Amino acid sequence: MRFLPSIKEMLHEAYIDPAFKELVDSFSTQKGHINLTGMTETQKAFLIAAATLYRSENDPQYGSESKPEKADGKKSGKNETSAFPVPVILVSDELSARKMKSYLDAFFEKESVILRGRETHMSQVSASSREIEQGRVNALVKYVTRDCGCLIVTAGALLTKMLPMGRFISTTVTVRLGRRLAPEDLAQTLISMGYVRTREVEGVGEFSKRGDIFDFFPSGSDMGVRLSFFDDEVDQIKLFNLNTQRSEQQLKEYTILPASELLLPPKDWERLADKMVAIGDEAARKAAAIGADRNNIDTLLRMVGKESEALRSGGSFSGWEKWAAVLEENTESILSFVRSMGDTIYVDEIAQVRSRMDGVAADFEARFRNAFEKGLVPAECSTALMKIPDVFRELDKKQVVAMAILPSSNNGLPGGAHIKIQGTACNSYRGHEDALAELVSGRNKEGKTTYIMSGTGSRADKLRTFLFEKNSMPVLLPKPLPSGFVYPAINMILIGTQDIFGVDRGIKKKKKGGMTIDLFSDLVPGELVVDDENGVGRYDGLVNLEVEGTKRDYLQITYANDDHLYIPMDRLDHIQKYVASDGRTPKLARLGSAEWSKSVSRAKNSIKQLAFDLVELYAKRQAVDGYAFSPDTVWQTQFEDDFPYQETEDQLNAIKDIKKDMESKKSMDRLLCGDVGFGKTEVAFRAIFKCVMDGKQAVLLAPTTVLVQQHYDNLKERLRGYPIRIAMLSRFATPKEIKRAVQGINDGSVDVVVGTHRVLSKDVQPKNLGLMVIDEEQRFGVNHKEKMKTLRNTVDVLTLTATPIPRTLHMSLSGIRDISVLEEPPQDRRPVQTYVIEYDPQIIAEACLREIERHGQVFYLFNNTHLIQEKAEMLADMLPGARIVYAHGKMSERELESIIEAFIRKEADILVCTTIIESGVDMPNVNTIIVENSDRFGLSQLYQLKGRVGRSDRQAYAYITYQPEKVLNEDAEKRLAAIRDFTELGSGIKIALKDLEVRGAGNLLGAEQHGQMDVIGYELYCRMLDEEIKKLSGTWEPEVEDTVIKMSEDAYISPAYIPDDGQRMDVYRHIQSIASKKEREDLEDELTDRFGDVPKEVTILANIAIIRHQASKLGFETVEIEKDTARLYYRPGVSGAAAAILMAGSDKRFDGHIMVYSLKKPFLQYKPAPKDQKEIVANVAELLDLMSEGGHA
Repeated sequence: MRFLPSIKEMLHEAYIDPAFKELVDSFSTQKGHINLTGMTETQKAFLIAAATLYRSENDPQYGSESKPEKADGKKSGKNETSAFPVPVILVSDELSARKMKSYLDAFFEKESVILRGRETHMSQVSASSREIEQGRVNALVKYVTRDCGCLIVTAGALLTKMLPMGRFISTTVTVRLGRRLAPEDLAQTLISMGYVRTREVEGVGEFSKRGDIFDFFPSGSDMGVRLSFFDDEVDQIKLFNLNTQRSEQQLKEYTILPASELLLPPKDWERLADKMVAIGDEAARKAAAIGADRNNIDTLLRMVGKESEALRSGGSFSGWEKWAAVLEENTESILSFVRSMGDTIYVDEIAQVRSRMDGVAADFEARFRNAFEKGLVPAECSTALMKIPDVFRELDKKQVVAMAILPSSNNGLPGGAHIKIQGTACNSYRGHEDALAELVSGRNKEGKTTYIMSGTGSRADKLRTFLFEKNSMPVLLPKPLPSGFVYPAINMILIGTQDIFGVDRGIKKKKKGGMTIDLFSDLVPGELVVDDENGVGRYDGLVNLEVEGTKRDYLQITYANDDHLYIPMDRLDHIQKYVASDGRTPKLARLGSAEWSKSVSRAKNSIKQLAFDLVELYAKRQAVDGYAFSPDTVWQTQFEDDFPYQETEDQLNAIKDIKKDMESKKSMDRLLCGDVGFGKTEVAFRAIFKCVMDGKQAVLLAPTTVLVQQHYDNLKERLRGYPIRIAMLSRFATPKEIKRAVQGINDGSVDVVVGTHRVLSKDVQPKNLGLMVIDEEQRFGVNHKEKMKTLRNTVDVLTLTATPIPRTLHMSLSGIRDISVLEEPPQDRRPVQTYVIEYDPQIIAEACLREIERHGQVFYLFNNTHLIQEKAEMLADMLPGARIVYAHGKMSERELESIIEAFIRKEADILVCTTIIESGVDMPNVNTIIVENSDRFGLSQLYQLKGRVGRSDRQAYAYITYQPEKVLNEDAEKRLAAIRDFTELGSGIKIALKDLEVRGAGNLLGAEQHGQMDVIGYELYCRMLDEEIKKLSGTWEPEVEDTVIKMSEDAYISPAYIPDDGQRMDVYRHIQSIASKKEREDLEDELTDRFGDVPKEVTILANIAIIRHQASKLGFETVEIEKDTARLYYRPGVSGAAAAILMAGSDKRFDGHIMVYSLKKPFLQYKPAPKDQKEIVANVAELLDLMSEGGHA
């Protein structure tokens, strides 16, 4: 099924139009091109869908709506993949592609996919992000497997030379149950197919091998695939969830498709690498002959050497795109592949497509020429793109439908037949719902159908109810289409979402789980940890030791003076990774010294005071009644419906919580956290609107004039059309404007004021203040904060911050501070293409020019205030004509703001700056960032800096550079290695996020607490704060002391079972939390699924965890398990609980085997029937489980 039944019925109406019939009849004859004109934008998508449905029902090649192939790759080959037509639409650029996709998705059941142009980097790249390549592979896989509505191809993709698609389709591996296949051979095959080996599969194009278990995540799939081997035979094939890593569905077979476009047979790697070297040598010889700079020649040879070696050893490397036409003589265009698939090709506004191809080709040629003249790239790489005339020759080989709104000589295909299908835009019925009902009723009487693409959700439900009450009967379709059209030839009126609701909200996508930051799985030897009892030490790995004849795993931790401690795994919850702000490195603690306990004691006193202050402040606010705002008005609903984007789930939850706070009698004091662009401002605007609707005034405070100006402009735009008066108080306002604004605030004629700390001046006395919104409060001065504090008790306060809030801290404060967190990123943000490269002035100049030529701007990160002016001048020499400014934190606030304001107004092309880039200010025109000496930055800084670009519909670039041939110290080497991994969302980013959270905690709690965190580590700090708050709130429950377990059986996780230390640590932590037989069985299922059959030692470990939990709960101090007896000793003052013992005794396994001895040290003795130690441990675990059900001691 390619169309929903209701959509299908609507599309069938087009069949009665003679012009449409002429169009679809031409498909069977294939006699030349067709120039189709007269339609509206969205009508084009309707006609493509109707023509596709017609083909599927009438073309013998397809039959009647043949079943499409699933995306799980269970079938392959052309006959199967052509089971349903997938139209291909050529568009000019990314924006046009996205618009066309939104139109097509309204009609097709499956989502359409976009094939973008490939990024071609001219110089040597150490590493680059794979998102663009993976996006291309995903689109190709979806197209090949018929798992999409349409394929949308941009002009850049039309010019991209592709390796033969026949090879792409045939480079597959089909695994089926019972097939003999050596796992290591499969690993090598996947590497040649573009997959990357990782310790755990987390993203597309990755695979991992753990013993007999083999995981991979193929392109075009939402789930990973897990293979279990018995020796060399495929024993099981399952789909697994990437978040939980658990299997969810069994399969009989699976066909693995490629994860890369670069598919070179391994037998050719050596030959092609030699060819690259020969080309490089010849290019170097020619360059030397004409007197080229020796440094450039060396750079070229080094680049060719590295990339040829990468090809030789693994078949894939960063920067292969420029070599595509050299490595493969038989390259082809996407058009030749589409032709072989037999699908219809449509071109949307061919004049625009041609113009954009010219732009792409000119950009490539300029960059190539620049690199070639400097000797950075061989001449052979000039053929990486197709020539435009060749693209049109390809188009001429198959019938093409050129679609244009207006007919013109240059907006069609020469010699094509002209067909006109007239359409006009639909009227707007927003605010004119009665007229809509009248129109529908009138058409009902005439026997005509009116279609409304209303989408789903509350707005659609309200519309359905309204029209039903008016006795109007349109066909309401569940998909959103931005704007509708009138199709006179068939008397059709199709009304779009915007035509009724005013804005297109998009489809609400399922929320993706946020990234779980699991520091233990990322802990590697050499990193610092905090032991609650002994302080900061260095983790030196897991070691297996035999103590008194029993083998166990231990954490080896090294302290000052090279002293070692071996910490048993059952104390793992007392060890945390040391994380502090800005990469602070503390001294190792000295064992036996009182220094650590003093540090903890100081921190505890400070935390105690903080907890007391927080709880007291909360109690004061609860005791004072504030203003209770009224429920939402009709205007509030309309204002929220005006928002042009679909809210994220987090936004909706935050808005709901804020409204609940505002409507209660207590004064609101809520903190709203979320990165720039995550939608905090919109949430705040809705609160401001609600406040004003109740006749109250609202204040929006921001720390800088630049941010104030941006908030003022955005709020003014959002409130357009509503009778709300806004004023601005900042340096950007004239004295006259300030005087008028202050007067309006004081007499109540101004409803909303947006301003800097000027709003807190004595002459500003709002007449009826109801809400204060504070953006980035931590950046205000002490005096201003004090003024805010006095206001806090009387009005509702909403504080916004872009620094992430630690989740652990969030939980601790949840009872005393209201916090909302926006973790969901905005939908459809394009990934930033990241390159990690050796610093080269020529490459940097090329990157800057590329951005400036497309009228964009550049951030140039240079973190040295003494040399920053010199760097700006050097860039000016390299880039004559470029407008360059510089800024750093040592400038006066006024000077800094004026530079950034000028940059926002596009009065400069490049901003050379330290890390002071405005975190709160949105600069969508800045889409290239260059970071010099990246090895000096922390990962968290790089993560934030990279996030400053990529906020528009343009492709953004990040160049993370390091100095060539620089001798790095060990720490910088590690950091650089992590930065290289930084191109993917790997463990480095998780640590960076944790680092950011620490900074967020410091901002939230103040400088003194930030200092305490740095001393004792973030995790321990959070636990201590949580304890103090709970004690003051009366919810603290002291932890029961752990039961000591004595037994002589080995209990550990062997590296042969789980080779990766991080994953072993994860499993140890999971085992520690097990408290029942059911939980143990669930763990065993997971381990069997992920790692294979569970060894005896691991099962014993899990049963020991149950014994420890239940024995502790039942009051046992010690459990001793010998060869044929188990003794469970009670804690002093605790005696055997009769109910618990009776419950256990009722089970025949334990009846007659349990005795209680009431001696000086009372104990319960269990003499089991089985003599196998593993079974005895399991039975003791079950005994305690039963006793726990019977009642606590």
